[in-house]
Amino acid sequence: MHEVYRNWDSARVGLLNGVLQSSGIPTILRNWTGSNITEIPIPAMFPNICVMNAEDIEPARELIKAYLEAPAIRGPEWTCPACGETNEANFTECWACQTEQPGLTNS
Repeated sequence: MHEVYRNWDSARVGLLNGVLQSSGIPTILRNWTGSNITEIPIPAMFPNICVMNAEDIEPARELIKAYLEAPAIRGPEWTCPACGETNEANFTECWACQTEQPGLTNS
């Protein structure tokens, strides 16, 4: 096994694990459940992603780097026509009253 990524944030590790697996790189998660057993952060106990094959090390690290460095895609906020609340661009309905964002079509 070859470690390609380690972080204290298990959600980030899980997300990046999914990115690698969806790209066809087989992975194994280590320290997934024991990283928060003490109040003192111990980097050796942080969740990490490993690949089984040495030829997957560099492609995995490149994918992780590209994903982490990619700019966040954000659009303009929108105002709910029903209640007037401001909503983030990625919300398809108003967080306050669940009115659908204007201009969306049902697929």
